[in-house]
Amino acid sequence: MTSPRRTPSGFLRLGRPEERTPIHVRDRLLARGIKPRKKWGQNFLVRPEIAQKIVDAASVTAQDFVVEIGPGAGALTGLLAQRARHVVAVEFDHGLADLLKEDLGDLARLTIVQSDILDLDLGAIVKGEKAVIVGNVPYAITTPILEWLIAQRQHVAHGIVLVQKEYAARLAAAPGTEDYGSLTVFARYYLRLEPLFHVPPGAFWPKPLVDSTLVRLRFRNEPPVEVPDEERLFTIVRASFSQRRKTLANALQELYGGDKKRVERLLRAAHIAGGRRGETLDLEEFARIARHDEPYRKETEDSA
Repeated sequence: MTSPRRTPSGFLRLGRPEERTPIHVRDRLLARGIKPRKKWGQNFLVRPEIAQKIVDAASVTAQDFVVEIGPGAGALTGLLAQRARHVVAVEFDHGLADLLKEDLGDLARLTIVQSDILDLDLGAIVKGEKAVIVGNVPYAITTPILEWLIAQRQHVAHGIVLVQKEYAARLAAAPGTEDYGSLTVFARYYLRLEPLFHVPPGAFWPKPLVDSTLVRLRFRNEPPVEVPDEERLFTIVRASFSQRRKTLANALQELYGGDKKRVERLLRAAHIAGGRRGETLDLEEFARIARHDEPYRKETEDSA
């Protein structure tokens, strides 16, 4: 009989490959009183071959410092620790953090932190380095995590994140398509996004209702467009998509004191037809509106 031992993948403590099954992972978690929490969007990756494929896609080397978001049952954690110089795994769930420490706590290259990733200062963790970010991200907090990464992008080398397929489609959407929206424009301003491959529901326990997609994130050294005020750009973008059926001339009125003629003058200055809808504009066209915005914004403020 094979004696219990720790495996690099962290899936189980038994060495036989045939025992590395979703059923074993589920039973091991349940034995510890750990059940998936729907409100936290917990769907544990339980297929070793998928975990290996994700880690391969991350292209982690012995020189890399890795921060793993939401390691869960440790599907990726041990594999990452085998390759990286060091891994900091940040887990919100106390029970899972304790389980990871029990299973993988003796790995010298691994630090397990029990915390909400959104509360962490990435700069304090990496201490002057840039981290490779890896994570199976819960759908409910995908956008907050993306915003957290963007806010701390100076500390990120690149990222590999597993998100729901529909979310990945929104990130990568082209103008004029149903998936294209303000999130697409926001992400494209800061990131180069590359969908890599889909992961079926059967790779998780419990099974989610949709497929997931692994996405590579690379931050731009400089934004692809010039604007005088980033926040104003995103205010204009959000207003343009707030009611998708409205034309730009109507959708932007609220930003300019409800004065449609003022909006039409702004759009003419930016060489954008007022009858177009926000979903048809690319990032450069939104930037053109933002670059011509100031006199019309001041005119609005002066007339208030």
